[in-house]
Amino acid sequence: MPDLSGTTIVVLGAGPTGLAVARLMAQRGVRTTVLERDAGPHARTQGGSLDLTEGRGLRAIEAMGLQSRFDEVARPEGQQGRILDSGARILVEMTAESMGTARPEIDRADLRRMLLDALPGGTVRWGHQVLAVRPSRTGHQVDVRTSDGARATLAADLVIACDGIWSRARSLVTGHVPEYIGITFVHGDIEGPDPDGYVSRLVRHGTAFAIGDGRSMGLQRHSDGTVRVYFMVQKPATDLPGRGAIADRGSIVAELHRTYATWAPELTGVIDAVTGDFEYWPIYTLPPRQIWHDHRGVTLVGDAAHVMPPFTGQGVNHGLLDAVELVEALTGDTHAGIDDAVAAYEKGMLPRAEAEALLANSDDEKMMSGVEAFLRAKDLDPLPVPRTASSVEATVGQAPANRQQAR
Repeated sequence: MPDLSGTTIVVLGAGPTGLAVARLMAQRGVRTTVLERDAGPHARTQGGSLDLTEGRGLRAIEAMGLQSRFDEVARPEGQQGRILDSGARILVEMTAESMGTARPEIDRADLRRMLLDALPGGTVRWGHQVLAVRPSRTGHQVDVRTSDGARATLAADLVIACDGIWSRARSLVTGHVPEYIGITFVHGDIEGPDPDGYVSRLVRHGTAFAIGDGRSMGLQRHSDGTVRVYFMVQKPATDLPGRGAIADRGSIVAELHRTYATWAPELTGVIDAVTGDFEYWPIYTLPPRQIWHDHRGVTLVGDAAHVMPPFTGQGVNHGLLDAVELVEALTGDTHAGIDDAVAAYEKGMLPRAEAEALLANSDDEKMMSGVEAFLRAKDLDPLPVPRTASSVEATVGQAPANRQQAR
């Protein structure tokens, strides 16, 4: 077992993977310092819902000793899903049973809160933006800028980079950089949708995906009743927007109406139903098969290691599994030193992530190739008689009482 007593471990990023690493370490009596650029846990929205899968995300929840708390806030009813064509015809109905496995939904904000509550006080240093990670004689130096503008340098024996797509530590491990895949999401929220209206009838407690040639639309229910909408469109790299809020609402609404002009009015009406700001989210990926060069005292976890398109919904699941496997290697009896433990983690993680990235990159092509091609590729059988949401009785009521009270 590596001797971690007196070892300074710095975790970059307080997303799900970084917090999972810190929690798993704390369970074993190992202290970590988590650096996060956000000023606090509520400094910005945390994105949409996640479906955690058996053997990956759910394995991590169990390993962290958080199963009971997870059961209080997760939404098994969020596994409901529908696939439509651009004419708003429901072609596929999905349930946990039809998918063959449990994939309970949890909002990112709820997951983050659950993980933060499970950490010793002071583990996360908020308002610490990592500027650079530099090798030193005894480990690494981590340069940070705090929210008040001050600069500081932290010494680390081991840096665990969970800082996402634009990781500050990746260049110490590999020369690969994320590449734009030609698809940009435009997303916005429908707050308090009419429970008897089209959107609620369509989404219910779960999700719905409408797929057409070269464009798709996804709708996802959150725990507070809000429905997040993702408009998936093809944009060339020469017309690539940065990620963030779109200032000119009128312009993006008009652009979306042009993009979806041939779609059914029920679906184009979703554009006008968005009540919050629209935001751009360009989609990037790392190569599925990566070459990592020799390195010591630093490793990558989650999106920092293997960012991939979100179409399989497995990015966070693999990140949480990364956390479990890394901490087990570092604190188990198999490896004599830190470097051996990290190397063993990476040896298992890289081929696992490669296999998932190949699926995710394949799915982005399927999602943009038309619904018939998508259903064939995913081996999904359409309903004998397609339906419309307007013909389906509304099934959206309140979430189960125990989950509402848990929040």
